[in-house]
Amino acid sequence: MGVASFVADEMLSATELSKKTGSVLTDLAEHTHRKFVIMRNNRPNAVLLSMDEYEHLLTRAEDAELAQLAEERLADYDRKSAISHEEMTRRFK
Repeated sequence: MGVASFVADEMLSATELSKKTGSVLTDLAEHTHRKFVIMRNNRPNAVLLSMDEYEHLLTRAEDAELAQLAEERLADYDRKSAISHEEMTRRFK
């Protein structure tokens, strides 16, 4: 997995988060910040994302999985054994 990068204004201690939850959620919802990194014992412990950002990441992950599946299937594809759409329709009518 890649190295995560973040800037100082994205980092919050768990204590800060508990005191500023409302404003943090507003910043995420209004896209003032893309993420917040929650620190615990001065180490990154969790990431807080807006719903939009989370859905975007899920979509990208799903797209990557589908692309990998397509590549795997194409590696085993044998054009000689393939049938046309018309033939498939005829067989399953």
